[in-house]
Amino acid sequence: MAFSVAKAASWIHSVHKARAVVGWWPAQYTIDDERTAYKVQDAVLKKLVPRQGPLVGYKIALTSPQIWEQTGLRGPAYGPIRRRRVFEHKASVRADRWARLGVELEIILTVNADVPAPKGKGYDKDSIAPYVGDARAGFELIDDRGADYSRLTVNWLVMDVGWNGGSLLAKPNKNWSKLDLANLNGSIAFDGTVVRTGHSGDVLGHCYNSLAWLANKLGEHGKRLRKGMIVSTGSMVACQFVPPGSTAVGRVEGLGEVTLKYELPK
Repeated sequence: MAFSVAKAASWIHSVHKARAVVGWWPAQYTIDDERTAYKVQDAVLKKLVPRQGPLVGYKIALTSPQIWEQTGLRGPAYGPIRRRRVFEHKASVRADRWARLGVELEIILTVNADVPAPKGKGYDKDSIAPYVGDARAGFELIDDRGADYSRLTVNWLVMDVGWNGGSLLAKPNKNWSKLDLANLNGSIAFDGTVVRTGHSGDVLGHCYNSLAWLANKLGEHGKRLRKGMIVSTGSMVACQFVPPGSTAVGRVEGLGEVTLKYELPK
């Protein structure tokens, strides 16, 4: 049976609507081609936009040793962030609206101007830097739908919008540019107890390297970063699955903190 982008996107969307646990995917939706996987992602995004809002940025996955160890995969890869899934500082979500919720601690950048299509060798850490207008601590909210990581593939992650369930941003810090963004410590705590720590330099050496990679990859796909977009640059602390009824706090030194309450169903 020939692979169908439309059928794959419809199946993934049905999984989202049902909040289903899916350990691994049916064989007919398994592919090896990266570009086709991103075409499926684009088709899934179109189905999500009516309820979750338009594209406002991107998450970057598989960028650090903690994540490589957790998933068994190497990246990077990207996924779309939707407007109604972006939260500020503190947020509450209900446990019955997620298959399995995890949080990843990240540096989230804001793009201050349209980024031209890459030319020649493309962007690097230094040439992408002028397009950064803000840096904050943040959680990426992950819904992995109970995936069996022993069978997980990068293309599976790509097609399912990078597992992005939302982005929670810390309050802006006007002095962010004075910080060494490659040398910051961070932590995730549940109900006041730190469960894991990490270091910003583990994310491709610097969050600007993540941004440069994204600008170049989007260019390959005929897309561009636009002014005002946010980019969740990758996990300095690997995904921690949140126990229902608990409160998760993420902190990055100098860049603030975010708080997520994972409420039990009422």
